Amino acid sequence: MKVNVFNETDYDINIKYYKYFLYNSLIVSGINGDVNLLFCDDEYIKKLNNDFRNKDKATDVLTFPMGDADEGGDIVISYEWVKNRYSEDKIKKTVLKLIIHSILHLKGIHHNYSKKSLMENNEKMKELYYKVIKYIKDNRKKHNF
Repeated sequence: MKVNVFNETDYDINIKYYKYFLYNSLIVSGINGDVNLLFCDDEYIKKLNNDFRNKDKATDVLTFPMGDADEGGDIVISYEWVKNRYSEDKIKKTVLKLIIHSILHLKGIHHNYSKKSLMENNEKMKELYYKVIKYIKDNRKKHNF
């Protein structure tokens, strides 16, 4: 498993922090393939959203699985989208939630936009998020972080 994180924005993003979280999230979720995380701006994600989903608007995150579930893939987050909608103290946690959301998609767990589906997806996101946080805390000393 290889994790790559790229910042294609003008924002100062703590790549190491998100790479560490993503790497541990993949371990906890059982994804064995490579995952790339790209931070971009609204213009770039809008183009992707239009090209792949026929939606001519910016969005927070897009996920592109690589084949079958658990094989990895690409995650694209518009950091601009997040920064324009959340206060500075909420940006980090929002990005972590978007990573978790994408990991569920990489695992083949999808949702529609019905209230029930979104609630179920939110519960799965919370469950995975807390498992990842626990895993990081339990293994922090091993990794000297």
